[in-house]
Amino acid sequence: MPLLWLALAFLAGIVLADVVIFPAWAWVGLGGGTLLLWGMVGGLLRLPGIRQALVPWGQRRLFSQVRQALVKVPLPVTLLLAAVFAGAARFQAVQPKITADSVAWYNDNEEAYLLEGVVVDPPDVRDSYTNLRVAVDRLRLVDGVNFIPVEGLALTRAPPGEEWHYGDRIRLVGRLETPPSEEGFSYRDYLARQGVYTLIQPTQVSLLLADQGNPFRAVVYSLKERALETVYRLFPDPEASLMAGILLGVESGIPLDVQEAFKATGTSHVIAISGFNIAILAGLFTLFFSRLLGRWRGAVVAALGIACYTVLVGAGASVVRAADGLAVAPDVQNGQLQ
Repeated sequence: MPLLWLALAFLAGIVLADVVIFPAWAWVGLGGGTLLLWGMVGGLLRLPGIRQALVPWGQRRLFSQVRQALVKVPLPVTLLLAAVFAGAARFQAVQPKITADSVAWYNDNEEAYLLEGVVVDPPDVRDSYTNLRVAVDRLRLVDGVNFIPVEGLALTRAPPGEEWHYGDRIRLVGRLETPPSEEGFSYRDYLARQGVYTLIQPTQVSLLLADQGNPFRAVVYSLKERALETVYRLFPDPEASLMAGILLGVESGIPLDVQEAFKATGTSHVIAISGFNIAILAGLFTLFFSRLLGRWRGAVVAALGIACYTVLVGAGASVVRAADGLAVAPDVQNGQLQ
């Protein structure tokens, strides 16, 4: 219960910061001042005679009722207030700061740009295009001469027919756009939660260099590509695409009618990588490595295996939460699934 109250207070701070826009440092200062004032008032009200002097006679009953309600809260009010202001400060701290050295600064201009950057995620291959998430590090106008150093993530749709990999350094030519926001679904907010604020409509995509990413992630994603190729070689569609979604988190190949069937039956969670998948894998890893290497060494190797699998399937929020939760799950640590 105390954790629930803290979480609700933190969420209330996020909602408050979305309505009342202050910088993060202002929320921290306001929180500190409020907590100090609350402590001073609470200390004064405990002194004999001060409460009667400060609280008018007609409002003492209301004051008593409010005090009794606060006593029922399982956490100190000061702690709840701190959580509210922490949530507000956190919300403002992660808001994008788009400046002249951000790639999003150049969105929605009429001119086309030439950009260079590195593919930072495995390509999302679709039937008619391939989504590439690119960490742009420099750009210039197509007719310009000098490159401008920038930073930030951009999403581009490369035409089909080319094979792209994590760590490819590519050159793009096209217009920079702000992701659209419609009434039913805000693609802008969806991408913003992933740190992407720019869409590129490319007229040209070319490879400059390969293997420019993190070596560890490159190895993990290379294994993922091989595993995906093996799945499609061994099984026909839609079974292969379904297995790729369940095991590797690659859902782009699942036919639309199959996705709708899972939604209609309320079983969409089977496709998504979640705590259930991680728990089964953790139990198998722990059971196997504990018998092979001993309890403690096996647990360490199993934890490393889960970390690698988390990166392998994209390290989404649900997967990371599930992997973190297993660190304190005694049944999984003992190699047992109940």
